[in-house]
Amino acid sequence: MDSALQLAQAGWRIALEEGLGAVSARTAAARAGAAASAVNYHFGDRAGFLRRIQAQALDEAGREREALRPGLSRGPRWSSLADRMTLLVAERLEAGRLGFVLLGEFEIEAEVGGDLELQAAAGRGGDAEFAFWRETALLLGAGDADADGWAGLAVGLCTLLHVEPDAGERQLWLAPAFRRLGARLGRTAIDPVPAGLAPDEALPEREHANDTARRIVEAAIAGIADRGVSRLTQRDVAARAGVSLAATTYFFRTKADLVEAAMVELHRQVRAEVLASADDTGVATVMAPTGGFSARVRALGALQLAAAREPALQPLAAAVRATRGATSMRMLRRQGVNDADGLDAMVWSTVMSGLIGKLRFAAPAEREAVFGAMRDALQARLFGPR
Repeated sequence: MDSALQLAQAGWRIALEEGLGAVSARTAAARAGAAASAVNYHFGDRAGFLRRIQAQALDEAGREREALRPGLSRGPRWSSLADRMTLLVAERLEAGRLGFVLLGEFEIEAEVGGDLELQAAAGRGGDAEFAFWRETALLLGAGDADADGWAGLAVGLCTLLHVEPDAGERQLWLAPAFRRLGARLGRTAIDPVPAGLAPDEALPEREHANDTARRIVEAAIAGIADRGVSRLTQRDVAARAGVSLAATTYFFRTKADLVEAAMVELHRQVRAEVLASADDTGVATVMAPTGGFSARVRALGALQLAAAREPALQPLAAAVRATRGATSMRMLRRQGVNDADGLDAMVWSTVMSGLIGKLRFAAPAEREAVFGAMRDALQARLFGPR
């Protein structure tokens, strides 16, 4: 194996296991048994090295998808399309959960750093994942008009659940979602979900002690959006907030406390931003006008990704996940869909997340037009007259 390939594989393994922030010429060279200068020799600089690692991660994702193809015909003949999609997505997550996390970190790196090559590759990766699930749905018997819905839900569920390490917990999200999508598309009877805590009540809002605490949390949010969680420090947050380090640690004793407060506040802000919009047209509520995710949504994504590697954050990430569908329920009501329940809202929100993931790095005009057309067609199929 040549040294460039050894270094690339070493960098990929470090990124996969520890996160993109852990990758450096020194750490990769140490794992590969090479000199740190070899990274610059082969790849030019850290940006070039990251592009090579991203290519490795995308290749691995492609191999994991292809490994699912022989299993498309498994199971008894009465297995439904929803059953088969549930199994395949479960296997995709089991084999490639940390790969999804890494690709998510690359998407944030591409947006924050403005690296056009990273952005283009991330866009191709999103297209490939969506295309695989669309083709899979067609092979399993979905109609062409419904294939985008199956693909959107598959991609959205992978994004929603790749931070969850427990396979059983993932299954409890997958199976009901695919069954409900199948029932909606097939115009069959809907079994309503039990009434319970409203999704937007599952994560209570927290009041900050005073204006200084609020400034510190806002500075943490900005830092996470710019640098991710791994490179966030309390000192950096203090400087951004214009307060002393002692003041920061007074309100938030540890970095973990600060990250938790940022996650709760970000969820509140994003939810309020979406609910304040007049309708569900366009993607302005979650996408910045000039391309990419808004800083708030990008920071929330970074926090969710951090939860995949930080066990202490996983309960909070699960609490945020439990709110999935809260904003969609209100949007559906505004648009006259009065028979939707909480599971419908979760499915719809997750399908939309899958579409946005596919289009995240598309040109703004294309993103708006394509997203709008796909959204309108799917809403008619799912919630139109039965």
